[in-house]
Amino acid sequence: MTAAFCRAHPDAVVISVGIGLDTRAEQLAGALPASVTWLGVDVPEVVRLRAELLPGDHSRVFAASITEPDWADQLRPLVGERRDVLVLAEGVLMYLDPAGLKTFLTSGRSAFPAAELVADFFHPKVALSGRHPIVRATGAQFRSGARGGRGLAAVAPGWEWIGDHRVMERISIGHRAAAGLFRLLALGAPAYSAARLRTTR
Repeated sequence: MTAAFCRAHPDAVVISVGIGLDTRAEQLAGALPASVTWLGVDVPEVVRLRAELLPGDHSRVFAASITEPDWADQLRPLVGERRDVLVLAEGVLMYLDPAGLKTFLTSGRSAFPAAELVADFFHPKVALSGRHPIVRATGAQFRSGARGGRGLAAVAPGWEWIGDHRVMERISIGHRAAAGLFRLLALGAPAYSAARLRTTR
């Protein structure tokens, strides 16, 4: 989805929130126009660790918490008059509580009035169960979920749903069967998916 967006908008700005140690910019380098600008956002301690462990990083990474209303302020001058902004939230939103999720979406919409968002998410019954393997292995806590991409778009005004990209079904036959069963029980809502949203005019 990122490569397709950048091919359609060769002067795009990609903003990876909660970038951590992600190296997607390098992974996609051969598939993206050279004119694409790649930015990242994470909390200060992660930004420092990233600089230490990835000294050759080509992404410009900024220290900010996406649950604060001003998280995008540092990025606005770099975006400038460009209208083509893609915000990536990979493995991030499920860690935000409902208030933080709403703040992120609201402030992102305000900062980048013509943007798209690609984000993965869990259904609330999965996210809040405390049984996900990541939660059990790390002691982390998932704090929010969404009942499909439309549900994610409804968290804050100014976003509309474009589509959902099924993720579990691509992992294995077992995951495909589990995803299908969950959809039956959840009236069509996915257990885990990636949504594509865009700001409304």
